[in-house]
Amino acid sequence: MKKLLASIASLAIVSGVLFAGDNQSVKYVRLLSRNAATDSIDSAYFNPAGTAFLQKGFHVQVNGQMVWLDYSHELASKTYTMTNLVPFIPSAYVGYSGDNWAAFVAYSIPQGGGSLEWDSVKFFTEAGILDVDFEGKSSTHMFSAGGSYAFSPIIAVGARFDTSFASAKYMADTTFSVPAVSGGAELVKSGIGFGGALGIHIHPNEEIDISLTVESVQKIKLEEKSSSGALGTLALLKNSAPDEADIPWAVRAGFSYTFPFDLEIPVSLKYSFWKALDANNNRDELVAAVGLRYWLTERLELSLGGSYANGDTPKNKLDGTFLDPELSSFVIGGGIGWEIFDKFNLDVGLLYPIYLKADGELYKKLNKQVIDVGLGISYVF
Repeated sequence: MKKLLASIASLAIVSGVLFAGDNQSVKYVRLLSRNAATDSIDSAYFNPAGTAFLQKGFHVQVNGQMVWLDYSHELASKTYTMTNLVPFIPSAYVGYSGDNWAAFVAYSIPQGGGSLEWDSVKFFTEAGILDVDFEGKSSTHMFSAGGSYAFSPIIAVGARFDTSFASAKYMADTTFSVPAVSGGAELVKSGIGFGGALGIHIHPNEEIDISLTVESVQKIKLEEKSSSGALGTLALLKNSAPDEADIPWAVRAGFSYTFPFDLEIPVSLKYSFWKALDANNNRDELVAAVGLRYWLTERLELSLGGSYANGDTPKNKLDGTFLDPELSSFVIGGGIGWEIFDKFNLDVGLLYPIYLKADGELYKKLNKQVIDVGLGISYVF
């Protein structure tokens, strides 16, 4: 039962699995490639060493995103669907850049930040088929502080220290063969973890930027904070809820070239070492992205980006993720950046993943659709 029902609680919702945890600014939403960025304080998340090349001054950036979810799967020729709206996912960055150095603090949600709510779905267990109404909410809130230093106009290093607070709330209503243990129940778990990042950025000339960042693992043990409800349903939640919300080691690489005719092409790669974190994990994760930025005027730019994230989850593993299936995806992002007045910028972005349907051994036509709309503002004093 624990193996098959682990999907109830393993909910890296909205920003964890869906976008590899990187939709942490609207500049990312509209470009999808920020690993070599040096133009904005959100590079504290993607490329901490690049903050050394920011415009001198005090930087503030606030982002908000709204996400719509539409999931479905088929079981015994019957289709089950789930739709949900996550009205607000925030992130924020504050920092100061000197002549050849920078210091910053940041708030982001690298995993979770939303909820899934399935009505009357079927779970296969050793005891038979259970009919369950389920809702899960999870989020990992990360607070970061760091800085960077440029040894010359060409090379800089940067570091970031992260403290992550993970929380999860699971609610279910289950009908068992024994009415006395049937009914609704609720389980709340939380934990804290620590990690960081270390990076280098090379800026050999005005056209080229190159970066490499290594992010450490964050071990987050989830402990029960509260529980209540029907005994059978509560036991199901406790047996299936994960004991950790760990974040794996990851390596980021970025390259950007800016042409003389106001066109920039940034390329990003991210490799997450999930197998090193958990030997039972079936795959590591690779995300490859390329973007296009074109300045129509000195104050207005258009952007477009595309990325690919591998899935390739075996059928028997897919059955355990049918509430939030692990699928390969192509993602398209786009939007505008507008300097409304001097040093005050507005970003508007739309992100649209295209997931590749897959069949598990029991659950067929696993699919999901997500639409992410974001608005960000930033100002340099």
